[in-house]
Amino acid sequence: MSMKLTATFKGGRRRVLKSPEDFKTINEKREAMFVMDDWQIYTGYSDGEVDEKGNFGVFGTIYGIALPFNRMIGWCYETVERKTKK
Repeated sequence: MSMKLTATFKGGRRRVLKSPEDFKTINEKREAMFVMDDWQIYTGYSDGEVDEKGNFGVFGTIYGIALPFNRMIGWCYETVERKTKK
């Protein structure tokens, strides 16, 4: 049974966090926010891969960083993809 965790970000934006298990399905072309267990939030792009040390890369920051996968609470896309009307 999975829990639904909703996070409220600066400016009142609310997002439902996806679980770390869903990380492998991330779209590397969409900017995402990664919420860690110390409540730090990192924003950038990722390819959904975890290396042999247990870290995942976040790109699009000044230098790119590696974060520990086992400390991620959840992630969500920065913007909500809108469906166009036909």
